[in-house]
Amino acid sequence: MLRRTRLLGWLLIAAAPALFLLAIEGAVRLFDISPAFERDAAIPPWIDRNILAKEARWRELLAASPHELKNYYSTYEWDRLLFYRMRPNLAVPLTDVLAPPGIRERTRWMLRTNSRGFPGPEIADGPHPGVYRILCMGDSSTFGWGVESDENYPSLMEKDLSRRHPGMRIEVVNLGVCGYSSLQGRILLEREGLKFAPDLVTLSYGSNDWSRVPEPFDVAYRRNISWTGAVRAILHRSRAYQIYTALLVKALRAGGEVTSGDAEMPLNVGPEKSEANLVAMIGAARDAGADPLFVTNCVPGEMAQPMREAAAKTATPLIDSEAILRAAIPALKVGGAPGRGRARIVALYGEERMSEYPDLEVYLADRCHPNFVGHQLLAQAVADAVERTPSFARASTPLQPR
Repeated sequence: MLRRTRLLGWLLIAAAPALFLLAIEGAVRLFDISPAFERDAAIPPWIDRNILAKEARWRELLAASPHELKNYYSTYEWDRLLFYRMRPNLAVPLTDVLAPPGIRERTRWMLRTNSRGFPGPEIADGPHPGVYRILCMGDSSTFGWGVESDENYPSLMEKDLSRRHPGMRIEVVNLGVCGYSSLQGRILLEREGLKFAPDLVTLSYGSNDWSRVPEPFDVAYRRNISWTGAVRAILHRSRAYQIYTALLVKALRAGGEVTSGDAEMPLNVGPEKSEANLVAMIGAARDAGADPLFVTNCVPGEMAQPMREAAAKTATPLIDSEAILRAAIPALKVGGAPGRGRARIVALYGEERMSEYPDLEVYLADRCHPNFVGHQLLAQAVADAVERTPSFARASTPLQPR
């Protein structure tokens, strides 16, 4: 009896920390106490390594519009392997924070996601007999930042190809995620994207591979797939832990301990690793029986070099979106390319501002993300390239009777 009592005592002592934490978690949920972010629109505490915070200028723009700041960061959730992902079933109104204040409200658009946290309709995994399936991988330009969900180039490309080939069943799966680097794209393709059994894969990464962060993404990834990442995955489900993290990060930020953009910090990915990630994605697509296709987006100058090098090494077709969109500007300015909706852009910015900033013909105010006219042009260019691939030629050729 004495031994049993002592054993019970030691068990209670060992279990005391867990019982204490469970009591705190219960109290937090009972009184519905929320993390600081949900109350004051601060940057979520789990972005403790500036994975999404990015450059100071971007944070300052968002901070100047607290409602936009909260809406923007509320679209994400922590993810052990991908660092973060878009929340499922979203319908969040956002505006172009880089647009002139006088017209910003008129730039409002709806960020939408499906039940998996991706743009576009629900599409099942697995083989798809009789269907030609295109998987679009990329960052915010592929997601369709700043345009409605049916105005991004993957969605428009599906409609264009279906119109051109009425006898074919064509599906486009859009796995674009705002802010993703080529490393996150590689992980997403290998872990989720190829489950859709695509016939063709488009890849559009690089714009987010040049941020200065405290720790390179590949280092963070290796830690996250270890046992410590498993522990953090459990902790992130705890509201008490979220509140604790919020308080800790707030204190660190107040003391200047959490910063971004420091020239002394390493690049999150960098050009060499970016090229390696892109080459690996091409290999993974081909191993799965899919044709690959590169699409540059928002990668001016040297930022596009990793993709160009990867395209040359792997003999992969590359669509230069910047060249395509800028080449279209002169014709658009004089009313060319009817039906592309230029009147809608003129109504937004006015002819005077568009004459001063010609890029507004095809880009948002950041001169990086395509506007809905830019997405139309890009959809046509990608559709043209898709038609030239071996997989599309096979799928579009009717079987000859024996």
